[in-house]
Amino acid sequence: MRKRDEKITKVAELIVQAESIMFFTGAGTSVHSGIPDFRSPGGIWEKYSPAEYATLAAFHKNPEKIWNFFRDMYVKFSEPEPNLIHHAITDIQQLKGENKVHIATQNIDGLHQKSGSTNVFELHGTTEKLHCLRCLYEEQVEPEKHLELLPYPICPKCKKPLKPSVILFGESLDMNIFRPAMKIAKRSDIAIGVATSLEVFPAADILLAPPPNKTKKALFNLTKTYYDKLIHYVIKGDAIETLPQLVEEVKKLEKK
Repeated sequence: MRKRDEKITKVAELIVQAESIMFFTGAGTSVHSGIPDFRSPGGIWEKYSPAEYATLAAFHKNPEKIWNFFRDMYVKFSEPEPNLIHHAITDIQQLKGENKVHIATQNIDGLHQKSGSTNVFELHGTTEKLHCLRCLYEEQVEPEKHLELLPYPICPKCKKPLKPSVILFGESLDMNIFRPAMKIAKRSDIAIGVATSLEVFPAADILLAPPPNKTKKALFNLTKTYYDKLIHYVIKGDAIETLPQLVEEVKKLEKK
């Protein structure tokens, strides 16, 4: 048996034994759904400088300009469907029971929920809602309505520009989402990172912060990260191949 296969089997054993599991997913999870990593070739940062278009200060200064970026983002996110990675995580949640499996994601595309997963913490927000920074009014996104409003959608209460409920640079994470996710991660028997560079904090602490003597840690990733030495089981390779393999190992063990 190859070394990678042995690691996958060991992680599967830990999943079968676990009472609490936390998945932490990054941008690579959705690449096979047609959403390029923002930083990779073809990603949205090739067209829009994050310093110019994706900061809270830029939105306050020129919301009309930033809404041109938002419209392009919504177009990119409108068609994608969940891929085998999303479905593999959903499969494990259904095999173990949804209350035993939680997902903290850096992604804003909603594909985990679209694949059938529940208990999803969207650390960097969601494109499914708009909110007002002034009065905190919130409403669901209706693309055919909101994307046609020029120069941008307006808050019906205070007449300020509405903003997608995604975290921009210079904007704090929603602690009502991050804190409970971290609490669950720290008490989990195993935390599993998927397709993440572990470069964005504090989100990456969901995988890195749980005490290693309590929480076993695994990482399914295509490339090395700076923090690999802190992970018990690093499984190199494309997660679209290794995650379905993990599901099959879990199923085999569950039958024994």
